Amino acid sequence: MFHAAGVKMAVETVRVDCIMSGEQAAQQGISSCRLNKVLGSAYETSPEPSTVILYKNGSETCGLGIDGLDEITTVPIRAIQPLPEPLSYFAGPRLFQGIVLHGNDVVLILDLYRLKSLNPCKAVLTA
Repeated sequence: MFHAAGVKMAVETVRVDCIMSGEQAAQQGISSCRLNKVLGSAYETSPEPSTVILYKNGSETCGLGIDGLDEITTVPIRAIQPLPEPLSYFAGPRLFQGIVLHGNDVVLILDLYRLKSLNPCKAVLTA
């Protein structure tokens, strides 16, 4: 689970290759996209992500810059609920797989595969 664009989110860890600090990514010349830019959010984030999630999408490695990693946890599939009606309209091409309640928090489950279809987040070496 992490927070990005001012919202608590999660992804399936089976799709995640690596999680590194934004500083490590910069040192290795890895670029990433920020979720607020993909979603067109006006939410301001720092110019450099504090954490980068690297994931495979086919043969490409993609990078998602997030504001911070909260925790890695297991969520039973039966705990995942469909998006409420207003959010399903916002989600466009079903960018979110559903929601899960985690303590007092509502967590959006982001589909990394569909994220790429909206805006490629290739983790290319910039150095």
